[in-house]
Amino acid sequence: MVFTKADGILDLRCKDDYKQGHLKDSTWLSWEILPESLNALPAAPASLYLVGQKDEIEAASLLLDSKGYEVSGSLVINSLQAMQDWALQLPGLVETGMSSKALWSPSFLVKEFVEMLNTQSISFPSAENRPAVLDIGCGGGRDAIFLTKNRMNVIAIDHEAKVIKRAKSLASLSGASVKFKCCDIKKDNCLPEQEFDLITVVRFLNRDMFSYIKESIKSGGFVLFQTFVEGVEKFDSPKNPNFILGKKELAEVFSGFNIIVDRIDALNDGRPVASFIAQKQ
Repeated sequence: MVFTKADGILDLRCKDDYKQGHLKDSTWLSWEILPESLNALPAAPASLYLVGQKDEIEAASLLLDSKGYEVSGSLVINSLQAMQDWALQLPGLVETGMSSKALWSPSFLVKEFVEMLNTQSISFPSAENRPAVLDIGCGGGRDAIFLTKNRMNVIAIDHEAKVIKRAKSLASLSGASVKFKCCDIKKDNCLPEQEFDLITVVRFLNRDMFSYIKESIKSGGFVLFQTFVEGVEKFDSPKNPNFILGKKELAEVFSGFNIIVDRIDALNDGRPVASFIAQKQ
């Protein structure tokens, strides 16, 4: 089956129709919310199989193509009876209910951090309460949502209102309660005046926040950075040195911390990033 070979099956129909019957392992993203829910998709390039009405499929195909995705095929469904007919032709491959496969994933360093917690190679200073987390420059919200789903209380900050809107949409789709805040960290009252068990910064850099991070992490808490490093200049972006770390810069900034991870990784597009995790003494 063509759809079983795609990286994701997107069902563009309304929620009620999806609930009545959909292809197994589908992801529900109705056409109405798809343009504002691209953060719910796997990273491009990826192949996607579309299910829905003809006009929905055509519009979604144009949008996805412009974002670097490949539409590997489609299934036109104009009525509930049409999906019921496919259920007879595809025994075991059509199901009912609202199960929806998550296609997005957090940054691999955030996922690695949670795996270290689960294997108890690291631990938070207190196990009595849900850890308090601050995600600075949260973007589409994947990391914040992932950490929330792993039993943490997360405040996630970004300065772009449209980005926060998309993050809130993904949180709703994922059943996660994240406290999102739209503000500029250069302005007063943006960064919270409290201590955190974990502060994360992924694909974002403002060196003015280093002092705040060091002061706002609890004793025994963690800082996690994953952002662009020297060598990325040969790629299209970023080129501004204000957004590029030196290879040993974080180790120097957090020299008083116990460094757990300090390495250079490459994103799927080849751009180098500094991956850094350290624990405050």
